[in-house]
Amino acid sequence: MLNTTRLSDRLPTLEEAAQYRVVLVLPPDQREVAARALVAQQRREQFPSRRTWEAKDSLLPAPEGLIAALDNKGDLWRSVPGTGEWREVPRPGPALGQGTSGPLLWSQLLREYAPATEPPGEWAQQRAVVMDALRSAHVELDRLVTGTVVGGIGTGTMVMADEDDDDLLDRAKRLADCLSGVADRLHAAVDAAEILHDEVITELARALSDAGLSESRASRGPNGEVSVLLSPADADLLAEMMAVSATLLPMSLRHVGVKALGGFSGPQHTTVHFTDDGGGLLTKLLRGHRS
Repeated sequence: MLNTTRLSDRLPTLEEAAQYRVVLVLPPDQREVAARALVAQQRREQFPSRRTWEAKDSLLPAPEGLIAALDNKGDLWRSVPGTGEWREVPRPGPALGQGTSGPLLWSQLLREYAPATEPPGEWAQQRAVVMDALRSAHVELDRLVTGTVVGGIGTGTMVMADEDDDDLLDRAKRLADCLSGVADRLHAAVDAAEILHDEVITELARALSDAGLSESRASRGPNGEVSVLLSPADADLLAEMMAVSATLLPMSLRHVGVKALGGFSGPQHTTVHFTDDGGGLLTKLLRGHRS
């Protein structure tokens, strides 16, 4: 699943702006408009190289070539080719209320979810690298399937039982080298595409859901750590899984080798932070409990 969380790292959101004093002192019916304007201003100041659109821009057509945008919550919307519509991309995990909006036109998206900001440049660059690697792989595979000569040996000819051993081995080696080169380029492109996909977060989010922790969400924290937001019920359930009380949850996780980078926060939810290794180990623990 697309790592939406990392795309929105450090991007100002409407939820944050709504809590600022400069907004709270206004009459209730003026706060949302003021908060939206504040978010747009902050995004333009903090990310001047990335375009941001406000609700007033809804009268203009969608920018040419734009395929994605982050709304005022930091959630990603992708354009649907050939339709003029945009669809919300759910974040990893079973968080409630996400990805529930139907397809919207660009004007509707801005009216309801502005300000919208284009994703970071690294996202587009990494997508381009992956797409180039895929195109090259398709070209190579098409050559193999259609029997185009590779390295002086026709790959589409039938392998005969009485073929000379040296020729057979040589042809097999050349074909293996060709396929290995294609695979290596694809693996390199995927490994470099950290902002497109986050295996640690995706696997942990899936494990939380599979283990019945349906009200929790895994994401990247502001400093790049693995952050797990637990509802009170899920915190209790996870504590039961660890066979300890909820108050000893961080200690129990450290006891089994998970390094916690933070503690609890807020009376309504619990937030625990881990290293990547800790997040991976917690995933294994959750899957072990499910099995």
